[in-house]
Amino acid sequence: MTSPALAAASPESAAALPVSLPETLGAATLGESLPNGSQEFGRLDPGTSEIGIGPILQRGTGPIRAVHYVPAGVDTVLWGRLPAAGDAPILSVDSGTEVTIDTVSHEGLLDDQGGDPAAFFGAHGVPRNRILDDAVEIAGSVPRDASIDGPHVVSRPIEVRGARPGDVLGITLVEALRRVPYGVISNRHGRGALPDRFPEGSENVSVFSPVMPNDPSDLAADAPAHGSVPLRTGAPGSGDDPRTPPSGSQPGLGDGVAPGRATFPLRPFLGIMGVAVAETERPHSVPPGMHGGNIDVSLLVPGTTIYLPVQVAGALAYVGDPHFAQGDGEVSLTALEASLRVTVRFDLVSASEAAARWGTLSAPLIETPEFLVPCGLGDTLDEAMRACVGASVALLGTRFDMESHLAYAYLSAATDFRISQVVDRVVGVHATIRRSDFEGDQNLGALIAASESYESALAADDTAALDAAFIEGPGTLRADAHGILRGSEAISRFRGRRGGTARREVVGRDVRWIDPHNALMVIETRTLSGGRGLNTQHWTLGPGGWRIALAQVAAPAAAIDPAVWRIVGTPLVPASAAGLLAGERIAVKDLFAVAGQRIGAGVPAYLAESENEIEPAHAPALAALLEAGAEVTGIAQTDEFAYGLTGTSGPHAPAANPAAPGHLPGGSTSGPAVAVASGQVGIGLGTDTAGSIRVPAAYQGLWGLRTTHGLVSRAGVLPLAPSFDTVGWLTRSPELLRRVLRASVPQLSVEASEPEILCLPDLLPGIDPDVLSAYHAALARLEAQGLTITELAPAHLAEVPEVFRVVQAGEAHAAHGEWVAAHPGALDPAVAERFRAAANLDPAVLAAAITRLPELRAHLNAALGERVVLLPTTPGPAPRVDADPAELDRVRAHTLRLTTLASLTGRPALAFPVPRAPGALPIGLSLIGPPGSEHTLLALAETLFPSTVREIS
Repeated sequence: MTSPALAAASPESAAALPVSLPETLGAATLGESLPNGSQEFGRLDPGTSEIGIGPILQRGTGPIRAVHYVPAGVDTVLWGRLPAAGDAPILSVDSGTEVTIDTVSHEGLLDDQGGDPAAFFGAHGVPRNRILDDAVEIAGSVPRDASIDGPHVVSRPIEVRGARPGDVLGITLVEALRRVPYGVISNRHGRGALPDRFPEGSENVSVFSPVMPNDPSDLAADAPAHGSVPLRTGAPGSGDDPRTPPSGSQPGLGDGVAPGRATFPLRPFLGIMGVAVAETERPHSVPPGMHGGNIDVSLLVPGTTIYLPVQVAGALAYVGDPHFAQGDGEVSLTALEASLRVTVRFDLVSASEAAARWGTLSAPLIETPEFLVPCGLGDTLDEAMRACVGASVALLGTRFDMESHLAYAYLSAATDFRISQVVDRVVGVHATIRRSDFEGDQNLGALIAASESYESALAADDTAALDAAFIEGPGTLRADAHGILRGSEAISRFRGRRGGTARREVVGRDVRWIDPHNALMVIETRTLSGGRGLNTQHWTLGPGGWRIALAQVAAPAAAIDPAVWRIVGTPLVPASAAGLLAGERIAVKDLFAVAGQRIGAGVPAYLAESENEIEPAHAPALAALLEAGAEVTGIAQTDEFAYGLTGTSGPHAPAANPAAPGHLPGGSTSGPAVAVASGQVGIGLGTDTAGSIRVPAAYQGLWGLRTTHGLVSRAGVLPLAPSFDTVGWLTRSPELLRRVLRASVPQLSVEASEPEILCLPDLLPGIDPDVLSAYHAALARLEAQGLTITELAPAHLAEVPEVFRVVQAGEAHAAHGEWVAAHPGALDPAVAERFRAAANLDPAVLAAAITRLPELRAHLNAALGERVVLLPTTPGPAPRVDADPAELDRVRAHTLRLTTLASLTGRPALAFPVPRAPGALPIGLSLIGPPGSEHTLLALAETLFPSTVREIS
């Protein structure tokens, strides 16, 4: 079934994605897939040469690159008009965010083609299961007045947070996947470059073009491929007449391998990318303008960016008009047009930065790896050409400080001006200014390429390539925390004995020019084992290209940080046997008994008083890990008495969040979480009462498991609220978490089921837009896997946080109230206030909550049954470290609405990260299952966002 939660946006946020999936999708058999992961309903069917060979990317099936996914459907597209001021966004994202969008071509949907894509393409021999469901839905249900509206299907707008009029929005096409292996080229309505000659008859012409992969064995949706048209009517496989008969359909023209056909390579791009106009009336989809829109520049293939002046707050960006191929000019009215699944990235450029880079844009600007591409628009080609030349002169003046008359001369000698299209009412011309003709751009491109080659050599431990990357001679330097290496020979010897370095990925490069032949580059990296690093390099351009003269390496932070650790060793406790966890290191939350150590509970005064209370044996939960081959690196910090969710209490708190600098780490298992996220250990052993494992997992991009209540022994663990206290773990990957689970609970069944998924909409109001969007995307993926999604509103769900709070407070007071009362001033004020409130609880209120607890637990467990709940882990990303107490109290209350369901019912809960763009704050989702379903939760989470399975913070 289709989840009602997917059908409409949350009233709290315009970022809630109104996904609408067909009823058939949930029940489809998706067991067979094509090599790129795209899937047919129930069978592998690559097609034929007559109708095209390749995958069919129906909604929700096949590869979906980004976390944010916008399918095409009645609620997510406009037909014939472009967004304008006042249109509500379907999604809100930050600058730098990638979004995957299903686009639908209008070919086959239009009234003069019959208005029925199933019939239109069926007449060409395309079976119904190879025709896009969303195209059929749009043709039948999306409003359009053919007499006044344009033909194009475009996405509803996407808000880019922080965008203001005067800024410039960059839209980069990151990926373009063919959703079908066929397309259409049309000439209609007496339009095109030769309207007095074509169409030759009274009927409009729609030529069907099958797509064939260049390599017949490569069926990926972005594999190199070609389209074709017959040389003559009646050629083999072409049908008798290439013109559309009155019914709106025509015989097939397929046969991609038959003689008598002209073939041409595919270069997919989007004809329409734009921003909303500052008007209340939606503009017609055909003429392009300053807003972008139907710009139809064939250079806009993956890896290129169009820059558009923002006209309304939030930019309200959109895309559409997918093309498989187009010649400059697009002379017959349309090119080879067909549906694409695209991933685009939105990058906001401030007004001041835009002015410095480009001056005042008079039309859209495009940048490709090879060219700067100013555009000119006009009612005639003469007007468009003059506008493009003027824009080019202005750009060269701003970008390279080139005098106007010299820029004019350069353009005449060196730049091609190409016709974009002559069929969109407003015609277009674009210039192709070679970057390589300008030393600054040429040097920057070569410098980045040299840096990328150096990173590749590091990853491969290619010492010869690394030696070649540095300038030879005694003046070359390499420095790190251990000292300075002077001279290329010393650096080479160091690499030879180092034996490789930690695998890492670059998340940012900043370049500052000293002169055209010297540059400083600062590179921010993330190691695949966790943690961040900075590398500062001085590059020099010489006869052999760009090479490094000086490199300074700042590796991830060292292990001894008192905000993270109370005590460490090398190791503190060795493994007691070999096993599943051999070689792994543990950070133990300071609530667990470690033989020979004391329990400090995050409170220095409590630790001091336990000087003579040395633990004689390990807590069983720790002993199981040691017996499986892991060793203890140290005892890590916790919120005081584990009575917190932010990681802000304790003498050295908060620890720095390695995944979100300047933001809180989450608690109370804060120390182990930071140790894991920074790569100092692989396993964090902790407890979860109200979310103390799940919250830091969400804030730091980790995998965190709260086990079934009572499944893992709590012996030797300092309690907070025994009715809810549970042992669990944090890791960077599900693979390690699974091994930890097997080592700790070997008797637990490893069989994973395919459960029904529950959506609890009563818990979703107020969720951060990014989290809510990721939640909807996860539900859509689960439904695409064939799982049933059910909306549930259990009775008495609203009671959970308060019953939990009262019982937790009563048990916390029973465990530690006497000590807290005897040590005024020993605790952080927020924690002390919780204990004060607990001490002052009305006994009748406490008794009522204790009585209600088992009743409520039984009722909710019966309502949830064997099903699995999907929820956001936290309402948003980690708060800033300087958030005021009132804001932290608000976040805590909202978080408890999400986390206490698992705590009160005793069910296991798995928190897992959502993949994010580099630099974006981590967010997470959680799965809550029936008792003993830990392995099912892990298996299910791995299918949702496979990119998070990589072990990376």
